[in-house]
Amino acid sequence: MLLKDKIYLHELREQFLQQIVNEWPSKWQKEFEEFSSFEALKSKNAFLETLLADIEEVLHQHPNGESKNELFSKDFLRRFIFEYGTKEVRIQTRFRNVIAVYLGYADWADFQQKNNEIDRQNIHINYVNIEESFLPALRKTQIIPLSDSPYTTFKVIKPKFTLPRFVPIFLGILAVSVLVYLSFNWWQSQPFSSEEVKGVQFNVIKTVGKYPQSVRIMYDVQSLKRVRDVELILGVGRIVSANNYVSYITSSAKPCDTVSQTYFYPGVYRLNLLVNKHNIKTDYHTVFSYPNQWAAWGFGVAYEKNWTTNISTVKTYINDGVLHLDPRELPNEIKGEDDYRHSVYALTQDFGLRLDSVTLEARLKNPENEGGESCFNTDILLTDKHLNIAESEFTMKGCSDYAKLIVGKTIFRKGNLQQGKNVDLDNFGINHNEWNTFKLQLRGKQVEVFVNGISVFQGEYEGRENFFNLTDIRFTFKGTGSVDWVKVSNSYTGKVVYQTDFD
Repeated sequence: MLLKDKIYLHELREQFLQQIVNEWPSKWQKEFEEFSSFEALKSKNAFLETLLADIEEVLHQHPNGESKNELFSKDFLRRFIFEYGTKEVRIQTRFRNVIAVYLGYADWADFQQKNNEIDRQNIHINYVNIEESFLPALRKTQIIPLSDSPYTTFKVIKPKFTLPRFVPIFLGILAVSVLVYLSFNWWQSQPFSSEEVKGVQFNVIKTVGKYPQSVRIMYDVQSLKRVRDVELILGVGRIVSANNYVSYITSSAKPCDTVSQTYFYPGVYRLNLLVNKHNIKTDYHTVFSYPNQWAAWGFGVAYEKNWTTNISTVKTYINDGVLHLDPRELPNEIKGEDDYRHSVYALTQDFGLRLDSVTLEARLKNPENEGGESCFNTDILLTDKHLNIAESEFTMKGCSDYAKLIVGKTIFRKGNLQQGKNVDLDNFGINHNEWNTFKLQLRGKQVEVFVNGISVFQGEYEGRENFFNLTDIRFTFKGTGSVDWVKVSNSYTGKVVYQTDFD
């Protein structure tokens, strides 16, 4: 079929359907109710029979009596109205004449002559709502303009998939729920203000014994409005390598509770209360030594297992006026270059002297033939009751890259190993096979270190405003070192507050 014929047939069908719609109230509304669309007709077959009868009556009244002999079938009407555009509907000339006569034209040629303006203009078909159009076939067509041609053709397409009405509603509810959940989690994860934590309680309420010491710690976070979880870090954990320590965490779902913890070694322990992963309270607990009685123990890692020896209730490890832990008291299962045995000698008590006024002197050695290992590291650590520290670590000559000095908030160490001031501590490399006298002096914001009476370092540090009284002295050796004597004095007055020669 020529494109031009298709255009005229399309126009013929449009006028035919439009006339049915125009005459609907007077001819068919009583029987078939108010018109909405051809697809909405409840009885299409009955309508087609009534329409065919109306066409036949119009033809009988037409002056051209031959037209009534060209009447088409009900099946043709069904295809012409409901399937045109989706299937190939052939319309013979005599059928075109019938429809033209029904529309008031003399015949098909008269229809073409009176509608020849469509040869000279583009055809534009616009519907406000194609789904409600009275042209059912157009619901499945797509208008495609032809380049350089005054015509329009139609292409059959598949109907677009339409989501059920409940799906957008469900997705909307789901999106709102997810947004509320994420907002609530964000709100819960925010840090607490100082005002919010004012009513929180966290402290030690009972202690039993020296060491081992059993401690009862209570917390109460009921004043907080957004508590998801509660965790406590009580200053204990396990050693995973010579320089790596992992804290144990106690979890609880209760907003108010008491927790028991046993401390086996003297020292100062930091206690942290965490709510929703935020540290909201910090407290400190000191496990004191027996008066003027040094404790000794060893620790380390062997075959990827950490170990710590118990503090003997019988042995003092003092022989001939020297404090020394026999290396035979420690496990001897070493694996890996970082798995070394360490010994600790500690005295924990209130020395009655603020940390920034302390001068500590001690005579120490850590020879290989008495248990020294690796770089024979010798560490001197002074701590107050809030874990503010003054620490100096000495090595053998050639290992001074691993020497360090930490006072308050300031780290003095070569920058290639860790953050801190890039300070040359080569003079912290010494001969540990011999006795050496060490002196660590804090005087205000000044720190000075002496080895065998010679000053090896002097500088300023930060953080002294947070200092409290000296509470813990400990010497840590890589291997098992020896302590000959210890003296603590006031840096300003020279007054001795503690002294021992282990006799």
